[in-house]
Amino acid sequence: MHEIKKYVTDQTAQDIVDTASQGGITYWATEPSDEEFAGLPAGKKWTIVEGVDDTAWGGEREVEEVHYLDADQIRQAYADLLALDQDHVNRTIHGYIVESWLERDEKHGIDTSHIDADAADAIVQLAALGEIRYG
Repeated sequence: MHEIKKYVTDQTAQDIVDTASQGGITYWATEPSDEEFAGLPAGKKWTIVEGVDDTAWGGEREVEEVHYLDADQIRQAYADLLALDQDHVNRTIHGYIVESWLERDEKHGIDTSHIDADAADAIVQLAALGEIRYG
């Protein structure tokens, strides 16, 4: 995990969450309410709300669970998905994660340009839910 922490920096973890929130997780997660966002515990950085919000179309907002994440949870999920014997994602998504690792450097960490919305979605799901439940 020491190597992962060295190359999956706080900034690269932020980049992964940003990519996920801009399109990767939007089919299973919704924006946090002010109350959910305010409930962010000390030491946590991101609020992920598992659920849907159909209020714009006359529906309801349904929340399954609110998840609070930190960079170490993103790092652990990344490490789990990087493993050659992982069985969470298909070869394509696994390939993106492996490529990000192979293209890492001392200054910038992993190359997050290889982490597309699908890969970011998988990382955030694994970090928040402990499994790939959606998609």
